[in-house]
Amino acid sequence: MNTKTLQKLDICPQQYESMIFNLYSNWCESVATDNKEFQKILASSAVNRWFLMELAKCETEFHLLTDRYVGSNVTPLDFNNCHRDCVYKLNNIRPTALLKEIKKIPKGIPVLTALNAN
Repeated sequence: MNTKTLQKLDICPQQYESMIFNLYSNWCESVATDNKEFQKILASSAVNRWFLMELAKCETEFHLLTDRYVGSNVTPLDFNNCHRDCVYKLNNIRPTALLKEIKKIPKGIPVLTALNAN
């Protein structure tokens, strides 16, 4: 956890952890097709590692954009808005290979396709 981020956003570590969990949970929900798949994605350590790595990139961008404004008239609300804009990009990316592994259809379950539907 980056103390610079906590200071800029004017939040405590618990609030930061809660914010990150909410981001992750919402992202997992956006890529899942049902509740069972959501739970698998949420529990995947590989997906979580990927998400945190991408989040770190977003936060690096946040700091590059805001470091020059520390100590000026920029408020924590301004920093929060910038942080939100930086991490919003996470909603547009997916680790396709990791998600494919989770979304595999178990053997023995018939798959309905246009070819075998009568």
